[in-house]
Amino acid sequence: MITIGMIVGIIVTLFLSRTIPLYGFYIYMGFVALAFVYGLTVMNKKLWPGMGISLMSVFIFTYWLWVLNHWHGNELLLAYAVVLTGLVAIITKAKLRNEIGFLVVLGADALAIILEHFMKNG
Repeated sequence: MITIGMIVGIIVTLFLSRTIPLYGFYIYMGFVALAFVYGLTVMNKKLWPGMGISLMSVFIFTYWLWVLNHWHGNELLLAYAVVLTGLVAIITKAKLRNEIGFLVVLGADALAIILEHFMKNG
C-alpha cells in the first residue's frame, strides 16, 4: 500500500505537474511519513529492520522538506544517508522482504538526487 502511494505521487509529479503543481510531492511525502510510522510501529519487535526503514524514510522526507521550502544547507548529505542506511541494511541482512518495494523507491529517489547533483555540477 505504501509503495503504491509513493508511485502514485511520483507519477503525479512527473506527468501532472503543470496542472496540479506540488500535489505529487505532497502525496509522496505523505506516504514517506507513513513508511516512517510503519517502521516505528509494525517493525518494533525487530530493532534493526524498523530502524532502517525509519531512518531511510526520515532522511528522504527531510530532504524534500528542505528542497520544497528552499532552505539552504547540506541537504545532499541526507540523500547519501539514505543510500548508506540501505547499504548497511543489505550488509547486515536485515529481514525486510515485505518492505522491499518502498525501500527500493526511497533508494532510487536518493540515487536520482545524487546523480542530478553530479550532472548539474559536473
